Amino acid sequence: MSRMPWRQLTASLRERLAPTLQGRVALHQARYRYTREEVGRVWLTVDGREVIQFDTSTYIRRRAEMSAALRAGTGPGGTEPVPGTPEYRAADVAAVAQLREAGLYDDYNALADLEAYLSLAIDDALTAPSPLLRGLAVVDRRVGKRRLCAMAPLAGEHPLVRELFALRCAAEGLTLGEGAI
Repeated sequence: MSRMPWRQLTASLRERLAPTLQGRVALHQARYRYTREEVGRVWLTVDGREVIQFDTSTYIRRRAEMSAALRAGTGPGGTEPVPGTPEYRAADVAAVAQLREAGLYDDYNALADLEAYLSLAIDDALTAPSPLLRGLAVVDRRVGKRRLCAMAPLAGEHPLVRELFALRCAAEGLTLGEGAI
């Protein structure tokens, strides 16, 4: 899979930001060359403060822990399933899905989401399964004030989406009342 150069990707994403947030929301990337498989990290900052990160080594550890917990006792006779069996693979697939829904994934998937975002319609981005895509959508210039007002409340939404929504509303001068975010 061909990846867009980081500089071009961030420039394209920066162009999508609402004018009121230009210079306040930024994406960063680090690639650790001397680690196994050159793992890395992608993170998003608001006013210089890190609000979310996508770190490969942390993701690998959490995925293994969650997969092991999901596999526990699912093999024949309540034993640990053997690697390569359908039970073993199903636990790993379930762990990946749960981590993604929680907004926890590696930098490679974060980069894929960022790149995919550039070709998504704003309605698709606002309803995407990825919290990163939904978060980027609420700070996108294609979302106007009327639509922001219609989106509230976001009580059951991922913390990243709620934080970026609150930032955007404040930047636009919108007051949506208590409990809206």
